[in-house]
Amino acid sequence: MKSYSLKQLNKSFLGAIIFTIILAVFGGMLMFFYAKHKQQTTYTAERYVLVSHNVMDSQDKDYPVTNADLNMMSSYEDIAENKIIAENAKKYLSKKINKKYTADNISNSVSAKSKPQSLVLKISVKTGNEKNSVDIVNAVAKSFQNELPKLQPGAGEVHLLAKASNSSVETTTTPNKKKYFAVGVALGGLLGIVISFIAITWKKILNK
Repeated sequence: MKSYSLKQLNKSFLGAIIFTIILAVFGGMLMFFYAKHKQQTTYTAERYVLVSHNVMDSQDKDYPVTNADLNMMSSYEDIAENKIIAENAKKYLSKKINKKYTADNISNSVSAKSKPQSLVLKISVKTGNEKNSVDIVNAVAKSFQNELPKLQPGAGEVHLLAKASNSSVETTTTPNKKKYFAVGVALGGLLGIVISFIAITWKKILNK
């Protein structure tokens, strides 16, 4: 059986370490540029609306209209996301945006949520353009205000709160280049370790 000197072993391990580092860096850069190529930025604009009856109009003291409005909030969420609202919203948009977005596009970009025990509905619109998101969410809110009484007779009155603006838009960029780089380094490093281990082991077998 052939023996190896400490110098030979150190040389083998040093080579393995260098090879692993090279693969780790290569893997990191590869994943970084892949993420950069696939990267997309979306812009989410939000507008809040209040849906409620006039409390003074309630004649049932045991079941005030506020409770009725609270129970209807989940339905209002569905209505705000409906294509009917989107179709009506198009008339409040500029010709340029109208050409770019169909009613289906608008409807798919809308998300409506309310917090428990709250009469405030948050309408969100996510698109690939900051100004478009702002304009569309304001149009959808206006459409919701006009169409809700027709779609849900007896619904509370819709009060539009502050308009969405560019300054309040939330920007999200995916995928994250730093995370992809870290994953690439880890995978490249792991592959380098495996290849180096196999190469050293195979070399020992051949030299027996």
